[in-house]
Amino acid sequence: MSRAAALALALALVAGCGESTDPCAAIAGTCLAVEVRSDTVAEIDQLELDVLYGGRHATATTQAEGGRVVGLPLVTAIELDVTGAGELAVGVVAAGKLSGTVLGTGAASATLAPDEHGAIELVLAPPAECVGGGLYCGGDKVAGDPDTLYQCNEGGVPLARGVCTAGCIVRPADDDACRADGGTCIEGGFYCGGDKVEGDPQTRYTCAGGVGIDGVECADACVVAPPGEDDYCI
Repeated sequence: MSRAAALALALALVAGCGESTDPCAAIAGTCLAVEVRSDTVAEIDQLELDVLYGGRHATATTQAEGGRVVGLPLVTAIELDVTGAGELAVGVVAAGKLSGTVLGTGAASATLAPDEHGAIELVLAPPAECVGGGLYCGGDKVAGDPDTLYQCNEGGVPLARGVCTAGCIVRPADDDACRADGGTCIEGGFYCGGDKVEGDPQTRYTCAGGVGIDGVECADACVVAPPGEDDYCI
């Protein structure tokens, strides 16, 4: 999963969500309109977004012009660099801030085809207390998709580590992890978390006794190789 993904935001947060407000209206390509609401947060001055789509990962921050405070609800837009045919899933996690403090987080997802315009609603709720740097399945102390693993980012939006193809495991006494998928690992082989060993999709493990040990976090991403070859970091 590459961290270097093309992602653009309609930079101005627009207060109000009337029927005539479409932040994607001037965008010709693939665009996701984001409506932000909350029952507990009245206003923010910054919105942080973590976006996972088509095997790519990107983060972005947007705020109102001049750094002013904007009341909720509000709308913004995410312009996605999508190539090829077919639909792809887009997962978005958001953190609403005021004067640098996270007041609420929320998550939503959508499926988009190339050049399609879609829309999601993000409902911000007070964030749970996760441990900074810890790994959590979405919904376990961090906002997000239950089948995606995230890293707790104290003071910011949770950061997606990757989608768990066989589901995400909540482990109260340890970091959450992607469930092992694809059968039993080969002794001494190298595997990304979730590929035949439990773990973090961005960490490469050594197979020992059927489990992954000695995890090494990849600088950019962990790549699942074809059958018979070791997974590798990039």
